[in-house]
Amino acid sequence: MLGRIGRDASSPLAVQIAHDSIRILQLSRHRGRPRVSAWALEPLERPALAVGAEQCLAALEAPLRRAVNRCASRQRQVAMALSAGQVMCKRCVLPAGLRDDALERQLLAQAEQLFPVPLDDLALDFQVLGPATTPGELDVLVAACRQSVLDPFEQLCASAGLQMVAMEIDSLALRRLMPAQGRALLVLERDDIVLHRWPEAAAPVHRCLVQSPFDLDDMGWSAHLGSVLGGDAQRLCLTGALASADLAERLAGELAMPCEPLAPLQGLDLGTDMDETQAGCMALPYGLALGGLQ
Repeated sequence: MLGRIGRDASSPLAVQIAHDSIRILQLSRHRGRPRVSAWALEPLERPALAVGAEQCLAALEAPLRRAVNRCASRQRQVAMALSAGQVMCKRCVLPAGLRDDALERQLLAQAEQLFPVPLDDLALDFQVLGPATTPGELDVLVAACRQSVLDPFEQLCASAGLQMVAMEIDSLALRRLMPAQGRALLVLERDDIVLHRWPEAAAPVHRCLVQSPFDLDDMGWSAHLGSVLGGDAQRLCLTGALASADLAERLAGELAMPCEPLAPLQGLDLGTDMDETQAGCMALPYGLALGGLQ
């Protein structure tokens, strides 16, 4: 289930359960270009800090229903994302020219060596990254998580009258927004700051720098950011509810690195009355929805 999204003319409803809101975005194609066909941003009275907890799921069902009703889409299939910190990712090399079912058999044969967890408790998926350095081989990213991590999300969707058809890794969904290689992405929300980067020869990196309500003017976290950026990152992009051009300028001075805000929906036909602040919260839903249009 990880990463598998249908390829219809319209995307599934891309749903993010953030700490402060439920965010929904749906894309469709208009004259060959993606456009926003439906969206919603439903505030949460209490932060969603433990999505997998049974009591939290019960509290999320009503706001999820309200968000779906607000976006006014007939689509009931849903794509969501897990934090990369909840997923085990390994890169491996497989022979080129194999069909997907043959690739799956090869991966299953290697899974016990890749992941130190009983296979009957794992949900597995893979993504072909491209040709490997050795001719005739493919570089493949394999993702695995415990089925018990996925079950609460499926239950939540079902209770709200939805069908979860895809569960991606947040770092991979966000990678679709990045304009070029060599760039890292800093997602700034009201309750956390998370760095995503994509080393060329390794699995995606997801690093939470702050995970509690914080004062954005207290830049103590920026020193930690500099230590975890890695030498592969040549430019830093900022997105999220708290991203701004002023903060990008401050970070550029501290990190001695080009930094710029990344407006996830910039240049997109919104077709709605979404304002700039709301659009700035839609990075992850946009990445998920883009996957549904590929």
